[in-house]
Amino acid sequence: MSVSHSSPASPGQEPSPSFFRRMLRRAIVSKSLVVVGLATVLTALLVAMLSYELVRDLARERRLEAALEQSHYEQTQILRVFSLMQDAEIGQRGYIVTGNPEYLDVYSNALEQLDPQLVLLSRLLADQPRQAAQLRELSALIALKRTALQGSLNRYEDMKRRGVTGNPLTGTGKTTMDRIRILVGEMAAYEAISFRDLRDASIDRSTQTGRFLAGLMMLFAVLLAVSAFVIWRSLRTRNDLLASLTSSVRRQEALFDSSQDGLMVLNSKAAIQTVNPATERLFGWSAAEMEDKDVTFLIDVTGPADAHMVDRLKNRRGMLDLTLVGDLTGIRKDGSTFPANVSLSPVELTEGHCMFAAVRDISERRRIEEMKTQFVSTVSHELRTPLTSIAGSLGLLAGGAAGQLPEKASRLIGIAHANTQRLVRLINDILDIEKIQSGQMTLDLQPLDLRDVAERSIESVRGMADGLEVTVTMRDGTPCPVRGDADRLIQVVVNLLSNAIKFSPAGGEVLLVVEAANRIVRLSVRDNGPGVPEEFRARIFSKFAQADASDTRAKGGTGLGLAIAREIAERHGGRLWFESSVGEGATFHLDLPLAAGAEDVIQGDGPRLLIVEDDADAAEVLRTMLAEDGFGADVTPTAREGLAAARTGSYSAALVDLQLPDADGIGLIRALRSQRATRDLPVVVVSADVARGRARGYSLEVLDWLEKPFETDRLREAVGAILVRLNERRPLVLLVEDDPDIQRLTASALGESAEVVIAGSLGEAREVLAAPLPDLVVLDLGLPDGSGIELLGDLQDADGSSIPVVVYSAQETDAAMLSGVQAVLVKSRTSLSTLARTVRRLTRKEVPTP
Repeated sequence: MSVSHSSPASPGQEPSPSFFRRMLRRAIVSKSLVVVGLATVLTALLVAMLSYELVRDLARERRLEAALEQSHYEQTQILRVFSLMQDAEIGQRGYIVTGNPEYLDVYSNALEQLDPQLVLLSRLLADQPRQAAQLRELSALIALKRTALQGSLNRYEDMKRRGVTGNPLTGTGKTTMDRIRILVGEMAAYEAISFRDLRDASIDRSTQTGRFLAGLMMLFAVLLAVSAFVIWRSLRTRNDLLASLTSSVRRQEALFDSSQDGLMVLNSKAAIQTVNPATERLFGWSAAEMEDKDVTFLIDVTGPADAHMVDRLKNRRGMLDLTLVGDLTGIRKDGSTFPANVSLSPVELTEGHCMFAAVRDISERRRIEEMKTQFVSTVSHELRTPLTSIAGSLGLLAGGAAGQLPEKASRLIGIAHANTQRLVRLINDILDIEKIQSGQMTLDLQPLDLRDVAERSIESVRGMADGLEVTVTMRDGTPCPVRGDADRLIQVVVNLLSNAIKFSPAGGEVLLVVEAANRIVRLSVRDNGPGVPEEFRARIFSKFAQADASDTRAKGGTGLGLAIAREIAERHGGRLWFESSVGEGATFHLDLPLAAGAEDVIQGDGPRLLIVEDDADAAEVLRTMLAEDGFGADVTPTAREGLAAARTGSYSAALVDLQLPDADGIGLIRALRSQRATRDLPVVVVSADVARGRARGYSLEVLDWLEKPFETDRLREAVGAILVRLNERRPLVLLVEDDPDIQRLTASALGESAEVVIAGSLGEAREVLAAPLPDLVVLDLGLPDGSGIELLGDLQDADGSSIPVVVYSAQETDAAMLSGVQAVLVKSRTSLSTLARTVRRLTRKEVPTP
């Protein structure tokens, strides 16, 4: 096949036929051949059917003849049984009457042939239940008759030996012989009936075969007539079809040649067969230069994405099942490259399996995407940072941080704060939609309790609810462990709660329920508002969807919240749905997969204790006693597992047994004291041999020694000592933030629970780190002298232990780039109270009263 495109022919030279014209001629010839071939096939099919039916009828006749012979043979063998019984009876009676031994030979010969005859008959009638049953009855009667015959002979011999005269025949065998005669007659009659039925069936089948053959011959004649008509009509309409196809081909040629995208036809080996003029302009090669060359010479295979797509094509040897679409790097004749979107589709042509390739230059699209990315980055940092300062300042003023405000000023501050929060949510929603559409939204999945997410979400909307005089309550329940991104799930729940509050009447109630059932955790938000209008339900989760989209609508909003919430739910492997009745409110449900075990659930921000105890019963008793006072606890049965758990920094204290299966408890405490991450961890020893342990561990700063068994009050006393120890020193927090307003607001929020040191750049942060190391670092990523990520490598002490880090930034960064970071908080999504609570949790400073 030549490579061609529309171009004027040179003088005196016929233009070469195009790809589409060759396809047209082949299609017309193929259609004529199909018609003739169809008639031939139908004729051959009828002849084959006729021959098949004749052969099948002959086979049926042979089977019927064999069945008739079999039936006659069975009837003969049945009658022979009765004949042998008669011979035996005649021989017996002849011997008794005449005394001639020759009659005994007749008797014996008949009985000798009788048993084999019965066996033969049993085999012949095995597949006939009725005859087989009668044969069994006949065999029993024959056995009785034989017994009677032999009894008469025995009596005759006895009388002869004693010289007694008389008749040894009793006449009892006559009844049996009559029954045998009747039974044999019935069996023979049954065989005769079967023989007659088979013969009648043979006659009927022969008649049907004759009729069928006659019908086939008539059908054969009709099909010949129809085939002749079809051929005649095909020849008559050939010119019309040719004209129609020619017009269609011209349209296709026009579309192919005028397309602004590069179009190519490739054979099964991915060699170029046909290109359009746009392909020549795009790559700089002429059609003749590209003909029969492998398409990969137009692709830069040095890039991983390009190589991957080419490998997929080569591995399939051009045999694509579905359309293959991807972005590649094209190479022009002059060696320059350009980004291209390529679509490869399978197509079946008369010469075999081919591929149709469409190539589009996406340089302009890439430029626009880069502009959009830059815009999003600018919006993310330049708008979020000042808005965070404004919202934080207004929140502090509204909360009385600057003293009691006049009523009018307080109301104005409240309005400003509410609308600032509304603007922040709008920006966040727009950025989230952009991330979803570009596939850049990533989730940091961690084990957590959905009830904790619900409680934090309620705190986030508490001010809104109070302002609208709506009560938000949460029903008590058991822990509901899931794996999820806490910040994103809070975003979903806050959206559901905000909508419920917004549409609830003053004095109304919004109920939040979290429960686990059937391997899912369901969070439900129910309001008593007007419900979801019927006409709005089908598009409620669409972007920018609003029940009232007019400029005068009573409820504000962008219509993006539920669309984003559903996307987040689905990316967690769950779903978001609702139930509603007009006038009776609505209930929105968030369903998430239940986590594998409740042990993985984050139990909140309070202190969590580590129990290192190999006795499961003793550990469970300790955990139960601690739970009664509001403490969570995890159990590790060995020193090795206990040390690994303590290094995570998730525990406020450890309760250690001295007798562990893999190490001594004192050795474990020494290991804890030798590492920075666990050096200050309060330890309480729980052991049956406290005196010996105290003598060995007097220098290890053990907080208390509990000797088993002990009372609950004694454990409370030890836990109380832990609480006192936790509150002895305020943790040192390094705040790395360049915005002065954010510095002041954050330091104010953390001031009650930590000592805050502020650094406005990477250089200042490194100077602070040269002094005594902080207990935790709150880190902004956008700093004047570089990215905050550069500082992560410096946050280690001499023994290599990492300092806990909380990223608090306006920028959203892939979690994979922030390995070793304990929490990632986005300024516009996170209130200062949430930041403070996170810091307290990570420094183990938020404790309950026992």
